Amino acid sequence: MDKTKLHQLLKDNHQGLLLVIDALPFPIYYKDIEYKYLGCNEAYAEYVGRDQEDIIGKTAYELFEHEVAEIFTALDRKLLQEPGIQIYETPAHGPNQDARYIKLHKATFRDEQGAVAGLIGAIIDITEQKNLEQKLQHLASYDDLTGIYNRREGTKQLINLCTEAIRKQRPLSLVIVDLDNFKGINDTYGHGSGDVVLKMAAQTLEKKSRACDIICRYGGEEFLIILPETTTTDAVVIAERYRLLLEQLNVQITSSDSLTITASMGIGELDLNFPDQELMLKQADKALYKAKKNGKNQICY
Repeated sequence: MDKTKLHQLLKDNHQGLLLVIDALPFPIYYKDIEYKYLGCNEAYAEYVGRDQEDIIGKTAYELFEHEVAEIFTALDRKLLQEPGIQIYETPAHGPNQDARYIKLHKATFRDEQGAVAGLIGAIIDITEQKNLEQKLQHLASYDDLTGIYNRREGTKQLINLCTEAIRKQRPLSLVIVDLDNFKGINDTYGHGSGDVVLKMAAQTLEKKSRACDIICRYGGEEFLIILPETTTTDAVVIAERYRLLLEQLNVQITSSDSLTITASMGIGELDLNFPDQELMLKQADKALYKAKKNGKNQICY
């Protein structure tokens, strides 16, 4: 059946449906088994940036960039080979080349002999939904004040890295960093100044970390640094570098006032014979307590 007859079939059997389709505000199109457009509604014409009549008879390659057309055609081919319904999401570009995210709902239709004659598709713009999902994901994973991972995400990363270290039988260490006398900063200069200190400390740790390391805000003034492929001996060297960086910070809290900070640190290493991230955290926490008790601004393990 050629496309003219097929289009006529749609008109004859679904005239009311076609009127409804053309009035719908989201893009709808239909193609024959050669992937050529039989028609579309006004919303789809606007989406593509062509007149409706200009779209008929063309393929995706004549309307979209080659890479995008390849994807659309491959999915159309799969649907025609496996008739039924197809739903998928994909990044796309809007009429103004702005980045969008769309969901496509497609289904095959048949001719009077019952053979697959083409497909009809609808495009739903889900950009706002995706943006909201990304914002919620960011809020769930990152600390709102410092911009680094929060405790929840840090714990998740630690579990994953412990699993990998056990599987590969490779070392894994961590450092708990606690800013010394932080309560005094809040009491003396106010919580706003305390927030500035936390931000600067977090940024310093993040910027100077190795690419493989994970840093998160673990508590009020505590940070957790996870060190893959690192023994306790190497962790001490890395922690000392962080300690010195924090000690050298000059935090400007007002136009005329600045302050310096120090940090105490405790180190724990995963025992591959008795792998348990909780034991490693307890080891680091105990070492941190020792560092605080011994005078602060030092590293213990």
